Amino acid sequence: MTTMCPACTGLMKNAPVCPCGEEMVDSGPATDYLGPYSPYFNNSFESPRCTHLFTCPACGRDARLDVPLQKI
Repeated sequence: MTTMCPACTGLMKNAPVCPCGEEMVDSGPATDYLGPYSPYFNNSFESPRCTHLFTCPACGRDARLDVPLQKI
């Protein structure tokens, strides 16, 4: 069975809203910032979710959000 991350593939419909009221922007998987570079990392998930970093364009706040993977 194959899974995919809706945020990585651009299929995520609703972004989180910052406490300041602005919609946050997906800045990519948190592993892009924390781990060694690997362009193939997301091809084999070991967890049922993919952690993404979201940032607010208005106030600069950031937050990590666990995006549940979907079966395809």
